[in-house]
Amino acid sequence: MPMMRVGNALDALVAGLRGRPPATADWQAVIALANRTLLTPDLFSSLAHAGQIQGLPQDVRAYLRFVHDCNRERNLRLRAQLTEAVAALNRRGIVPLLFKGAVPLFLSVADRVPSRMTSDLDLGVEPAEEAIARMCLEGLGYIQVPGGRGAARQQDVGMLELRPVQGKGFAPPRLVDRDGLRVKIPPPHSQALHWMVHDLLKEGDYWRGRIDLRHLHDLARLAKSDDMDWTALQAAMADRGARNAFDTQLLALQQFFGIRIPASCVRPMARFQHWRRVFTAKHPVLGAPLRLAGNLAWGARRFLHADGLARRGPLDLGRRVVRTLFYSRAKI
Repeated sequence: MPMMRVGNALDALVAGLRGRPPATADWQAVIALANRTLLTPDLFSSLAHAGQIQGLPQDVRAYLRFVHDCNRERNLRLRAQLTEAVAALNRRGIVPLLFKGAVPLFLSVADRVPSRMTSDLDLGVEPAEEAIARMCLEGLGYIQVPGGRGAARQQDVGMLELRPVQGKGFAPPRLVDRDGLRVKIPPPHSQALHWMVHDLLKEGDYWRGRIDLRHLHDLARLAKSDDMDWTALQAAMADRGARNAFDTQLLALQQFFGIRIPASCVRPMARFQHWRRVFTAKHPVLGAPLRLAGNLAWGARRFLHADGLARRGPLDLGRRVVRTLFYSRAKI
């Protein structure tokens, strides 16, 4: 996709996700960006729900429907995989905590599944339950993937990541019992906080000037379905830098998806960081120096704060440097 078309494609994609596709959209560029950001099924679903899908060119409509239907079949398989894992854990007295895409998959009904494209399944258990939980998954045939990103089986369409949780969050999870299966679901505020901390701080998007548009869309859906207390969430951030990152994400929510945010979030530093992220997303070539500076700052921060990073060997360190500088993984 030529760089000059990225900005227009981003605006058109966001408009489509809001159910208002521009009449003059360059659909080849829009679809390329939707594929990259893992939003193609959501784009079809949003346009169909808004009654706008029939107004698209026939080839565009057919392609979006094809990807949406393929993703639906994949999500049905992911839900079956999740159901099997939860049932096995429940039999051992373990009630897992669901994260991210696993939440809407579990809560969906019958043959209906969310259009969200989910890469893997994230489950949490109490630290004292972790060993037993891993044995349960091994009994189902799961094998740990090298690199520690999760466990997988050959017949599945996604990995399953099991992690210990300490009960930290904005609010306690609620217990959900559905079809004989018991899980814990984080409340919407905790889900929002998890996405923000993961993307902006753990993944470094705040420093690197990146936007995970799929997670931003997730946040917008949460904000529209629940009464989000953004001021309380802001107060839960650990320090001034984290609050600046939080405010920057809220400004992106406001610009892209029209979410109302507190006036206290519109501060000079947050406005500058928001401008930097949007500028580099819409103008990749002109914004390359800004992106490089951000990647270097994030790399230096990780090197200084990661305990034992440099002791893992020069090859591992080199891979991490390359990944930090050049790997975007569905980000803009």
